[in-house]
Amino acid sequence: MRIDRDEYLGQLIQRKHSPYIKVVTGVRRCGKSYLLKTLFRDHLRGEGVSDEQIVVVELDDDKFEDQRDRKALREYVEGKAPDEGTQYYIILDEIQMVDAFEGAVISLNNHENYDVYITGSNSKFLSRDISTRFKDRGTEIRIHPLSFREFYGAYAGDKRFALQEYLAYGGMPHLFDEPDEASKMRYLENLISQTYLSDVVERNDVRLPEEMGALFDVLCSTTGSLVNPSGIAGTLQAEKHVKITDDTVYAYIRHLEDAFLFERARRYDIKGKAYLKTPAKYYPEDVGLRNARINFRQNDIGFGIENVVYNELRGRGYAVDVGLLECRERNGEGRQVYKQREVDFVARLGSREYYIQVMDRVPAGQHGDNEYDSLRKVPGSFRKIAVVNSPFKAYVDEDGILIVSLEEFLLDRDSLNL
Repeated sequence: MRIDRDEYLGQLIQRKHSPYIKVVTGVRRCGKSYLLKTLFRDHLRGEGVSDEQIVVVELDDDKFEDQRDRKALREYVEGKAPDEGTQYYIILDEIQMVDAFEGAVISLNNHENYDVYITGSNSKFLSRDISTRFKDRGTEIRIHPLSFREFYGAYAGDKRFALQEYLAYGGMPHLFDEPDEASKMRYLENLISQTYLSDVVERNDVRLPEEMGALFDVLCSTTGSLVNPSGIAGTLQAEKHVKITDDTVYAYIRHLEDAFLFERARRYDIKGKAYLKTPAKYYPEDVGLRNARINFRQNDIGFGIENVVYNELRGRGYAVDVGLLECRERNGEGRQVYKQREVDFVARLGSREYYIQVMDRVPAGQHGDNEYDSLRKVPGSFRKIAVVNSPFKAYVDEDGILIVSLEEFLLDRDSLNL
């Protein structure tokens, strides 16, 4: 099955022939190799590039075992691309299989007629390492699991049920190969335990692997809730009888972030225009992975929807924070009191800024629920948007707030500006 990843392919094409090493990163099994070896290679062929000009080295394949030495890798590629007057495209997949690979990659990139692209397993190859490893000679293309828009385009079933399935099982590409729901569930559960957690434990020499797994579970269960390391340590002890220090919790969370499994959304004081140190929210990279760890609890769908909206915003390139709004309101006795309200997301891209609330139902005019009131009280002229888990056509209400259905928000990349 062919799955189009046009946004990421466009980023590769835009960077083509630049002097930088193109580094494709992302959580394991999200489609990095497919992007380079199938979609990008097909693009090159469509531009008239011959197969002899495309050198692909799949370092996790035993047939390339001899090339896992950095000197042997360099010599192999130079042997496959010997003509200095010909443009070559070098694709090195799973580069972490080569010890001290940086020197070999930089050496290959020094060939003026070589355009170098690499992927790496994030158990040993992290985006935060790129500038150090390649001395500012690398540029990152971060990819995510399938967005709902990509999933919808490849979905072969009844499109009316596509969103329901996506909210349950997420966007890991290989799910399309699984024949039924039970197989999908097993695939996700095995992916977490046998690939992701084992990777994190191995790379970071984690001494408490069971505690790491328990922490993973807690972060999935608390998606959409404010947490901090001390609170998580208390939860682990109270609910799972796991004794762990705050510092260890903080370190383990960092390991999970480094592996692209979770992202931290900081709290942002909307009126004060400043970040608050703690607590924060942690969102899993894929809602299906989250659901697998909480045994697909149906009563937890609201936080799953929030997770999907967060991931969509990040996939579109926005920086995303959790908004905090302090305002004065009258209580039941008519006295003015200070109250803290939360705006689910503050999304920024360049000079553009959006305030977004995720809701279960369409707000009722001027007397909407507290979530809607939070948006109405946000000062300033930036766009305010309510994403609602109901089917309807988007509209702007009398307060200037865009009300858009979850499905339309996810399918239309420009939905923030409807």
